[in-house]
Amino acid sequence: MTLTTPAPAPAPAPVPSSSRARRSCGNACPAVRQHWGTPVAFATLDPAGLLSPSVADIGAEGPPLRTVSPGDVITDLEAATAHFRVSFEHLAATLDPDVAPTIDHIDIDVQIWRHGYALPATGHPADMVAWWVLGAGPAPAHTEAGALTFADPRTGSPLTPLPGRPWGRHLMVRPVPGTHVAVPGWLTSSVVPVAQGQHVVVAFAAARR
Repeated sequence: MTLTTPAPAPAPAPVPSSSRARRSCGNACPAVRQHWGTPVAFATLDPAGLLSPSVADIGAEGPPLRTVSPGDVITDLEAATAHFRVSFEHLAATLDPDVAPTIDHIDIDVQIWRHGYALPATGHPADMVAWWVLGAGPAPAHTEAGALTFADPRTGSPLTPLPGRPWGRHLMVRPVPGTHVAVPGWLTSSVVPVAQGQHVVVAFAAARR
């Protein structure tokens, strides 16, 4: 199943920024939808106003996976963190108050994915995690190359007929710049192998107590 972005929800409060003039980094509050009984928050957030000019120089040449300092790519980490926080708070709001995680810290890493990079399905120890595609190109021959995929690891009843079966389905998010998705950490995530000549720049965030 391919993820499509819903219509923008009401705008959140203004995001803190530095004194330097910047373009808006998206003003849509992430929508939360239910998939297999699992909350998933997603939105389109234009990152252009928060990116260093050096991002334009990133290409397909280099190691399959490279982790860089967030400050080398994102010029306003406070603003970026605020966007991730909005997603995590919307995700937490869908959960029962007795089990909803508190968000004390948000850690951000920036990764560059290139040809040869793939990630097998795995969960994450953090309560909630999120991805924000900051840049990508060129469009690969196979449109699913470099896509994020999610699967609910719980076992659904085999006697429950589709489409009513709540679990065991997959969700795919193609690496289009601006794509933003947040999920519970226990949801398994993977990355479809990145195609030759393709590169993807992604900000990954983890919410922890």
